[in-house]
Amino acid sequence: MQKRLTKSPDKILAGVFGGIANYFGFDPTWVRIIGAAIILFTGIFPGIALYIIAAMVMPELGASSPKAEKHDTDYHTGRPNSMDGDFTKTNDEKESDSKDNE
Repeated sequence: MQKRLTKSPDKILAGVFGGIANYFGFDPTWVRIIGAAIILFTGIFPGIALYIIAAMVMPELGASSPKAEKHDTDYHTGRPNSMDGDFTKTNDEKESDSKDNE
């Protein structure tokens, strides 16, 4: 299974630094200390803003990823959606395959 960056269940604030530590296999205490030092020494506002963004974007541990939906019509034009999901072939190859199958 693919490794995912998620928030840590062992949270101090939002679990961002703990999640980063778990992802890279570091001790969460050191990542939190280094993260706090970076926030303090580089200007408080940018570091806190990035932390808040990361807290909103990072999923909780065990949360499932959203799946893409296939729609029958295009939202903007209302025309039928002709995408079949096979992006490896050109239109000519697709047409020749459909003629071979008939």
